[in-house]
Amino acid sequence: MLVPMAKVEIIGPKNLFFDVLSMLHEGGRLHIEDLSRKIQTGELPLDQMEVYARQEKDRERMEEMLIRVRAILKALNAPTGGLDSAARKREYDRMWHLDGAQMEEEVALVIEEVEERTSGLATAHTSIESELALLARYEPILQKIQPLAKQIVSTGAFDSVALLVERRYKGALESLKEELGKLTKNQCEIVSTDVDEDTTAAIVVFPKAHGEAVHKFLAMENVNQIRLPSEFEDMPFDAAYDAIRERRKNLPTELSGITKDLDEMSGKWYLRLSVIRDVLIDKTDEIAAIPQFGRTEYAFVINGWVPAGDVAQLRKDLASRWGGEIIIEQQEIDEHEYSDTPVALKNPEVVKPFEFLLAQYGMPKYGTVDPTWFLFLFYPLFFGMIVGDVGYGLVMLGIIIWLRIKYHEKPAMQLATAILGPAATAVVAFGIIYGELFGNVPAKMGWIAGEPTKWFGLIPTFHRVALVTNFMYIAIAVGFVQVMFGLILGIVNGIRTKHMSHVYEKGGMLGVLLGLPLIIFASLPMAGEVLGETLGFAVQGVAALLMLAGFFFAIKGGKILGGVESILQFSNVASYIRIMAVGLAGAIFADAVNGIIEKTGNFFLGAIIALFLHGLNFIIAAFSPSIHAVRLNFLEFFGKFYETGKQKYSPFQKTGGEGSA
Repeated sequence: MLVPMAKVEIIGPKNLFFDVLSMLHEGGRLHIEDLSRKIQTGELPLDQMEVYARQEKDRERMEEMLIRVRAILKALNAPTGGLDSAARKREYDRMWHLDGAQMEEEVALVIEEVEERTSGLATAHTSIESELALLARYEPILQKIQPLAKQIVSTGAFDSVALLVERRYKGALESLKEELGKLTKNQCEIVSTDVDEDTTAAIVVFPKAHGEAVHKFLAMENVNQIRLPSEFEDMPFDAAYDAIRERRKNLPTELSGITKDLDEMSGKWYLRLSVIRDVLIDKTDEIAAIPQFGRTEYAFVINGWVPAGDVAQLRKDLASRWGGEIIIEQQEIDEHEYSDTPVALKNPEVVKPFEFLLAQYGMPKYGTVDPTWFLFLFYPLFFGMIVGDVGYGLVMLGIIIWLRIKYHEKPAMQLATAILGPAATAVVAFGIIYGELFGNVPAKMGWIAGEPTKWFGLIPTFHRVALVTNFMYIAIAVGFVQVMFGLILGIVNGIRTKHMSHVYEKGGMLGVLLGLPLIIFASLPMAGEVLGETLGFAVQGVAALLMLAGFFFAIKGGKILGGVESILQFSNVASYIRIMAVGLAGAIFADAVNGIIEKTGNFFLGAIIALFLHGLNFIIAAFSPSIHAVRLNFLEFFGKFYETGKQKYSPFQKTGGEGSA
């Protein structure tokens, strides 16, 4: 649900402004309204709060120090077990209450003591890692050509170069030999050996007298020569190989020593530096916020939003410190301000991950319906209806549980698995309904039988491959219900925001959408038997009037576009056929795989085919249905009611020394 917000105006004597600002920053409840634009356009009869020259200089110095502190922290390693939050808070409070000169002096001393040492260690660490990676590329190549290289260097009148060639172009070495033979008067030899599955290494031997011509030719033909690192380039290949091996042997020891030094530096300085970073961020943020407020000759004016439930506590905090000197007034938020009102969502933990999915579409406009719950229900529902296989669903759940356990410290992975978990559960549930476990395995094994079919003679199933038409009707019915529900929510939002044009438009579309199915139903022979001729005719007449009235109100609310949209609702409903089509394609593919396996007559061959083809179908089932499930919700459903707001509730708050490292 959307958290109810309150718009507040705080007024007090100018001499208390910075104390009040610091208290609001500490409290972390107020979302600041920037008054500067309204003041500049004359909408508010106020002056803009000014930043003193001294404050601006302090801010510039702190931003410079912040850049350096962040660079140091990037080079260090956060402690594995995290930082002591209580120690961070104590250090934060101590630093926050230092005056500007004291803090600048302390930070400068810390930077002076840590920066150069840390930078040197970080540079050395990166350099060694890069060198290890580089030498790792050369060693296997030189190892392959090592026996040949030892023979080549024994002849002082000859020179050599090493080449790398893709194995598919290995035959081109003969052509290369012919061209080089022309340059060297047939005194050239090429010997090659395969380095790996994709690469062939070759050594070209030629008289030193022809060296310039050979090197020029190879460069012009863009032949890939093995160019050793600068410190080894003047060595013979066999000597370079020995030197590289020795260097690679010693580098890990050097790297371990540097890592140890960095860990020691991190243990000693990381907490203090992270606190300095937080204090500098908060100090600069506080100064940066000043121009967003208004003033008169004697008073300051602060406007903003807080959750309605926090207004009483904010009043209490201000009154307990300054009594009646600070006035806080709660202002009415009318529907014209809903677009500018910051939005905060509050949902149960199981639903909360779907707020991230919702944010990809945009935060809902204040005063409208929060659709997070609908995403929580409909996304897994559609995903499950499309995939609908017990086997695939259990594999998905297994992978999701494994990822949650393995990456329990990764917020992004926890979020992703929290969204996919309900979807995978729905796949299992619909797999039971469809009677599918890696396709039609249950039917082949005799676990599902009878007419109508049942699991072990107990649980009824709906065989979607056999009942394609019925499955299509179900998909259309689901689409009809969701689109109709979306239009109802559109009417609710229109009433809440007092946009009657939206109410007319969505109500008209709903009338058109309901009218046509009623006409079709009343004209069916089955309906005639139930309703009778007179009542059936009356229902058709009422439905026709409903469609006409709906079309009229759709045009009244949305002009010509509203009339067009009312007709397009039927194409929106038809779009839900993709639930049937995509799901059926996956089920038929799985059944076909099982048929292929059955015809092999060989257990091991069948197992290999099953693993490969069912694996392929599983990968498709993990991604494609998810896209369709999101699309149906975002385009067909949200398009009927969803309005996006301009900003998310982002309170002006300190890190407080308790933020993440």
